Amino acid sequence: MAYIAPNSTLRLLHNVPLDPTYENTIYFASTTAQASYFAGLAKYTLNQYTYLRKERVIRVGIVADNLYDVNYIMFQNTSFGSKWFYAFVTNIEYINNETAEISYIIDAMQTWLLDINLNPCFIERQHTITDNIGDNLIAENLELGGYTNDSYTTTGYMTQLAIVIAATFNESMEDVVGGEYGGIYSGLYYNVFSDYEAANSFIQDAVSENKESGIVSIFMMPIEFTRDIGDPLARHSFSKAKAYTEIDGYVPKNKKLFTYPYNFLYVTNSNGVTAEYKYEYFSDSSCYFGVACDMSCAPTAVLYPINYKGVENNYDEKITLSNFPQCAYNIDAFKAWLAQASNTTDAVVGIYNGITSAIGTVTGYSNMKAEKAINKGTTAVSLMESIGSVLIPTAQTLSKVYDLERTPPQQRGQQSGSVMAAMGLKDFLFFPTSVRAEFARIIDDYWTKYGYPIHRIGTPNLIARPHWTYIKTIGSDLTGSIPATDMAIIKACFDNGITFWRNGSEVGNYNLDNSPTT
Repeated sequence: MAYIAPNSTLRLLHNVPLDPTYENTIYFASTTAQASYFAGLAKYTLNQYTYLRKERVIRVGIVADNLYDVNYIMFQNTSFGSKWFYAFVTNIEYINNETAEISYIIDAMQTWLLDINLNPCFIERQHTITDNIGDNLIAENLELGGYTNDSYTTTGYMTQLAIVIAATFNESMEDVVGGEYGGIYSGLYYNVFSDYEAANSFIQDAVSENKESGIVSIFMMPIEFTRDIGDPLARHSFSKAKAYTEIDGYVPKNKKLFTYPYNFLYVTNSNGVTAEYKYEYFSDSSCYFGVACDMSCAPTAVLYPINYKGVENNYDEKITLSNFPQCAYNIDAFKAWLAQASNTTDAVVGIYNGITSAIGTVTGYSNMKAEKAINKGTTAVSLMESIGSVLIPTAQTLSKVYDLERTPPQQRGQQSGSVMAAMGLKDFLFFPTSVRAEFARIIDDYWTKYGYPIHRIGTPNLIARPHWTYIKTIGSDLTGSIPATDMAIIKACFDNGITFWRNGSEVGNYNLDNSPTT
């Protein structure tokens, strides 16, 4: 057997930011760049050593106290090839004043990094090459810590409510037939008033014209949606800005925080019906909505998103608002009674004529000549009956007038649904909603270190980001001319999760801007 002179090179390194947990490793594009980096961390370089074996120990002629900061080695058995092996130092043991023993295990990832082939596998999570809002919407079971929403806005179309009197006649007291209001037929005529004085005047006129029974309903609705007969349904559209600048005052590094369930638009009708709209599902740069309201005695408004989830007018995601105020009103009973007569003059004249007739009868009796009548008793009775037939109905009429004049106004209709309207909140309320800053920061830091959930089959990308890329797989698939034991270690690294750093001096520095680059 031929003698082979000792010709192995051993470098003892310090400050290498790697350890046997394989939580972190360093990416290199070539073996030259790899060897150059580690050689730059050498504390000692020893030449002409005998063959160095893996998973073993080696004795060096260096005082042990000078080696306690050595945490990594690299060696090359020059007589047998040019490959460099990399290993973690697990122990430094004192042998004597001139000798120390170094225990080490091979760093399988760095030793075979450029010899492995990555094949498609199931990627559980990884840093992505892009981070646009909406790129990653996969749900995660993260603690949200509750939501915050400081202020709200409205549609802007329900601020002013009109008073609508549904009747069988119009403001001119003319009887009218029904028609279509916004495509819905009604046999009533909707008289619209912007203030209560005008509504009161209309009701008083109706009483005077003996038409108060033709008032069927009085209600209130947004004046922006009132229509005339034959008009189409009133619709309005408006937009709400997407809250893409901060999360409760915190500016996140990872854009996923601007998506649901961490950030969204909460809408309520203030009557128990709510909806959550996800900013990322609106196709436009802002959140567009449509709002409409029918004109009927029980109006209902509807709010629906526009260009949401790929649907132009997404009525399936609508939210409704109803229970607009129903209004009570009163009429003057005395005026109503007067109006029920053929006219007010005839009623007064009738009362006057009755009284005059009774007085005339009494006067005629008192002026009778004092001659004796054959049947005085019969004449007296007839006279009294005649007077009574006139005075009694007249007295009854006067009594009724007296009572009616003192009767309070009579209530009609019912009052309801007025509290939210009185507070000025009878509208859809929009609340930009997000997690609190404390939890936003926690979630952001988690994604900064470990990337996003992927849950797809793909080939792991070791350099998706400019500084570090985390990868975690399930059933990693690797090939290459690598010893089976080392291959098993490398596969376990991917399945357990490992971070590839582009620069060894940056390992562990998560304060760097690791945003995607083109």
